[in-house]
Amino acid sequence: MSNYSTLVFAWLVFGVIHSVFATTLLKTRVEKLAGRPWPYYRLTYSLVAVATLAWVLHVHFSITESILWLPPWFEKLLAGIAAIVGLVIMFICIKKYFMYLSGVDVFLDKKPAAGLEQTGLHAYIRHPLYAGTLLFVWAIFFGYPYLSNLISCACITIYTLIGIYFEEKKLVKEYGDSYRSYRAQVPALIPKF
Repeated sequence: MSNYSTLVFAWLVFGVIHSVFATTLLKTRVEKLAGRPWPYYRLTYSLVAVATLAWVLHVHFSITESILWLPPWFEKLLAGIAAIVGLVIMFICIKKYFMYLSGVDVFLDKKPAAGLEQTGLHAYIRHPLYAGTLLFVWAIFFGYPYLSNLISCACITIYTLIGIYFEEKKLVKEYGDSYRSYRAQVPALIPKF
């Protein structure tokens, strides 16, 4: 297996594991086995995601290769600015939802606010964390145009688009017409100006 095939395989494994843990079916089965809602499910999910992502990044950065093209200084500058904007968007989202997303809230009495989030970045795009992530990874590729970066960007983009499809089905099921109305007004990833 070539290094690039291994990288695609690693992203595939990450995507499958991450997706399986995100399903209500697995969570329900774990709760049945435990005999009650298992409060550490989200934390376990996060730890598994971090471990598999660390493996993917190890595979990615172990590839030695030559650059696809030499980006001019202005391309590197624009890529750097885009990467910073992507990181800021990611940081805002992660800061707002860290306790819930990571599962650390199991050790605290703090619970996430219930309801459909439509304020802050969510007033402009439905999936700001995904948008920030995609902006960041593609900016890295255009700043450092290696084949491994292109492969990782393509895998992340495909996985994100598939994830959005299934997440939106879950949100429609949970919030019904409220989410349908929100979805009709607010774009998924690229804000309207």
